[in-house]
Amino acid sequence: MTNRDKVLTSFLERQCAEGLALAAASDLLDLVPVGPRPTAVYLAHFCCTGLVRRHGRVVEHDAFLVGIRFPDSYLRHFDTAQVLTWLEPWDVFHPNIRAPYVCVGRMEPGTGLVDLLYQLYEVIAYHNVEMREPHALERDACVWARHNVARFPVDDRPLRRRVRAPAPTRPRRGLDAPAQEL
Repeated sequence: MTNRDKVLTSFLERQCAEGLALAAASDLLDLVPVGPRPTAVYLAHFCCTGLVRRHGRVVEHDAFLVGIRFPDSYLRHFDTAQVLTWLEPWDVFHPNIRAPYVCVGRMEPGTGLVDLLYQLYEVIAYHNVEMREPHALERDACVWARHNVARFPVDDRPLRRRVRAPAPTRPRRGLDAPAQEL
């Protein structure tokens, strides 16, 4: 194993741990590692509100599946088409998606899995929308989006559950402390 292999292996192990931790803390994401460890392939299932076009109408949908693959060159080169694959639904309606392609914006080599998952969620839920037709993957969705900006985001829930602060507890009295009336 070369040093580069050790670096990639360490990166992949860290991505798996961090990605699964995010999924465990999310009501909107299921993450499935595919293949042997260190895992380089994932299925990300988002259970959030996004849009599809069915029978000529734009309607809400609540299940989206994306494949994520870290190629051996990932720490040196980022190519969205090699890393992200839109799997379902094929009738998704978003300027940044034309199945099997999805664009989450400018990404750098070595971008972490958690960052990719957040970017994907922001695209699906219309937090991140390309409004310029020459840059859009799906121009019809781009035109539609410009005319419906007031509807965005279509899902404003956080990807990671918000942790509530623990309820305040009463201070315990020490053994030597005098009892106080409440």
